[in-house]
Amino acid sequence: MIYRYNVSCSETISKSWTPTAVDCYNIGCQCSKCNLHKLYFKDRIGKCKMKETVIELVRKIGAPEEENFYD
Repeated sequence: MIYRYNVSCSETISKSWTPTAVDCYNIGCQCSKCNLHKLYFKDRIGKCKMKETVIELVRKIGAPEEENFYD
């Protein structure tokens, strides 16, 4: 699958892995498995952009290393 860079992905957000981004990565960016999606985006017009952020993080800095999180 080919993804193109989404300009809506903030440069600040796409510089380091956050716990939320790691959670999204770990569930394969499947919104149906995401608690945040169920709480905030399920019934709203707005769309979660975490998948685009995760793709950009993997592209820029690689997959997350688990030992670096939840310090």
